[in-house]
Amino acid sequence: MQSAKIQLSAEHIKLVTDAGWILTKNEILARIKTAFEALHSWQQHTFESYLLPVDILKPGGKISRGENYLGLPWIVLDNPRHFIRGNVFAIRTLFWWGRFFSTTLHLSGNWQQKMEQKLVNAFEQLQQDNIKICYSNDEWVHDVTAPSYTSLKLMNKESFRKIIEEAPFVKIVAYTGIENIENATEILKQQFDFFMKLIGNNSQSTVTR
Repeated sequence: MQSAKIQLSAEHIKLVTDAGWILTKNEILARIKTAFEALHSWQQHTFESYLLPVDILKPGGKISRGENYLGLPWIVLDNPRHFIRGNVFAIRTLFWWGRFFSTTLHLSGNWQQKMEQKLVNAFEQLQQDNIKICYSNDEWVHDVTAPSYTSLKLMNKESFRKIIEEAPFVKIVAYTGIENIENATEILKQQFDFFMKLIGNNSQSTVTR
């Protein structure tokens, strides 16, 4: 039986014979992971300014990474990470290669109910170009360009209230383009602080794009 021939374009051959770009990619991912580790430490310090339930904070933060979310590498920091089926309270920081950085407030069940009025009260603050909401279909879709994500600027307050009251889960995400990578750490800190203030004391804040 004849072996199948590996057919590659000139561009493919150029890449497969050059180990340098893979090593560079690995170095970039290592640096972003280090930045997320520092971000995690900052988040832990930030928690001291807010009163969050002990069972929310007990699991501690966690950094995960992978090579293939829709074909692209990713790094995630979950902190808090209270992922109890049907009762989620989490803030997820995401780096997705070639796409964006984001911070997502993820709520469901009892925690969604408890935060309901705070979210509704903050509706005007959430109506920004770089903030979207996901509340239906697959709860674990993270691509903000997917059809299940809707800009909050396109909603009115009553529609938003109904979603918060009736949807099986709510994910509110602030994001910034990958071209902002040099400022990403400060942007992610601002996004995280924005959500903490929103669910804590509703202080006025603005998220940088």
